[in-house]
Amino acid sequence: MHKKRFKQLQLDQPATKKQSSAYRKFYDEQFVLYQQKFPKRTTEEITNLVNLEWKKREKLNQQKYFQHHGFVNINDTDRVPVPQPPPPVMIIFQKQMRQHLEMIHPEYNGTQIDRTIKFEWGSNAALKEKAVEEYKILRQEFENQKKEFIIKYGFWPQYKKNKGEQIKQIQQSSYQANPLAYLLNKKVKQE
Repeated sequence: MHKKRFKQLQLDQPATKKQSSAYRKFYDEQFVLYQQKFPKRTTEEITNLVNLEWKKREKLNQQKYFQHHGFVNINDTDRVPVPQPPPPVMIIFQKQMRQHLEMIHPEYNGTQIDRTIKFEWGSNAALKEKAVEEYKILRQEFENQKKEFIIKYGFWPQYKKNKGEQIKQIQQSSYQANPLAYLLNKKVKQE
């Protein structure tokens, strides 16, 4: 009875945390180097130094998996541009129409151009389809660039943002960068 209870207590306790083989190898190499460098230090102090060095290297290694302003750090000196996804269909449509309207009607001001683009977005299916085709081509190019990046560097970097930053950026950019979207949203709310 006593042995069963003892075994049950052992099973309830969490297992000791096993170290990875990469860490163990790093630890063995660095421990010897630190022992030679600092012969008067205790084993515990040297172990703490090795742990700090491992954490520093791990932090530097993690930085390369996040992109900052469209670039990613491959190592300490190399910054590589990351392929960016294409803009949404509506933005492509807006750029095409804006160029077209500025050539045909140079007398239009910005508000008149925006109104015309808004009207064309709702009524001209052929131009919208053209923008969709353009988006598909750009999306395919992006996917190919992404595959090449993954093959060349072995990873795809992520965006590193706090949730609060993402929400603020979406709210600000949706109205500032795209006045057509703002006008459309305004019209939908009025209806």
